[in-house]
Amino acid sequence: MMQQTMIRLLVALLATILHSSSAFVVPSSCSSLAHNTVLYSRGCVRGSAAQSSTSLCMSADTVIEQLTDPAFLENVATGGALAFAGDVIAQSLTSEEPGFPPRDWDKIRTAAFVAFGGLYTGGAQHFIFGFLNASFDDAVKRLLLNQFVLIPLCYYPTFLFMVPTLRAGWEAEGGFGSEEAKARQEELFAEVFGKIPSTLLRNWCFWLPVQFVQFNFVPVDLQVTYCAAFGVIWNAILSWSTSEATASQKSA
Repeated sequence: MMQQTMIRLLVALLATILHSSSAFVVPSSCSSLAHNTVLYSRGCVRGSAAQSSTSLCMSADTVIEQLTDPAFLENVATGGALAFAGDVIAQSLTSEEPGFPPRDWDKIRTAAFVAFGGLYTGGAQHFIFGFLNASFDDAVKRLLLNQFVLIPLCYYPTFLFMVPTLRAGWEAEGGFGSEEAKARQEELFAEVFGKIPSTLLRNWCFWLPVQFVQFNFVPVDLQVTYCAAFGVIWNAILSWSTSEATASQKSA
């Protein structure tokens, strides 16, 4: 139930951001093109049906244009590559078999982080940062909205749904949808969800100053790369602090 609620909230947030971001991604001439298409389509047919059809076609064209934008694709690739580096470093710091990569390297976990890094860190944040920069002149407002609204309500729900689901499906012999995968997903979800409050506090300690610099001084087209690069450091710090806490608990 909790997972379903978070997924619905996430979809609503992303839909709002994508709808708002179309104003700065799509050229203004598209609105007049849509108007002319409605007027001249099929002998100047007018009515809600024709307008809805044209609007749907324009929306599909807009989505395709945005998803094939070289800047978007570059950010997806950058997010995935840096997520790969970050998780390998993180596993190396906590591994009982030192090395780079560690001898007990969990490749499936890394693959799940790469998928998340590409789709969210690189892909979704391409639109999120564009929306924030286009909608708010004050850098502090962008920072507060991102860290205290989008991170708790968008970033972490995506992570909680996506990474456990991918890891469970790839680990299970029966694949996605099998009982083994479902049980593993619930186990991973519970493990990560239990760490969210402490992780969120660490997140604010690290990311508030990092993104203050981002929204004040980093050009918009470099913000995703900047954020993904600091994500490598963030993953290392998070893994180190988690391993330290685990070691303390064991010694106690």
